[in-house]
Amino acid sequence: QCGKCKAATRRLNLNKYCKRDFAIMGRVLSRVEDPVDEHTKGWVRFMVSVEGVFKKARDSRIRRGPTSLLVPASDLACKCPKLKANKSYLILGREKDDSPGGIPTGNIAVTQRSIVIEWRDEWDQRMRRFRRRARKCK
Repeated sequence: QCGKCKAATRRLNLNKYCKRDFAIMGRVLSRVEDPVDEHTKGWVRFMVSVEGVFKKARDSRIRRGPTSLLVPASDLACKCPKLKANKSYLILGREKDDSPGGIPTGNIAVTQRSIVIEWRDEWDQRMRRFRRRARKCK
């Protein structure tokens, strides 16, 4: 039922960077047990401290500091992605998804199309390089 977890890919290149709306480095603080409401039904909320913003859309609400990150409950059941408290991750994804069952408005979310990689300090330089090169993104 689960299949291969695409979010846990180990490789990141400029093409993948360009195709995502945002790129952040965030530390998972906790999993939040929300009362179920219509907007977040089927999603699990994590509190994340955004420690670095490498890319975001012009109209984005992503800022440094605490924010919530949504993960589909069905993906989490398959441990995709595997998120652990007090670990930092490089997270690339889409902010908007207007399709039915898409990302609830005003949230950042990890879906099958996202990339989630455990953070390593040497990636700081690499992300800066991507940011410079991203001006050529189509």
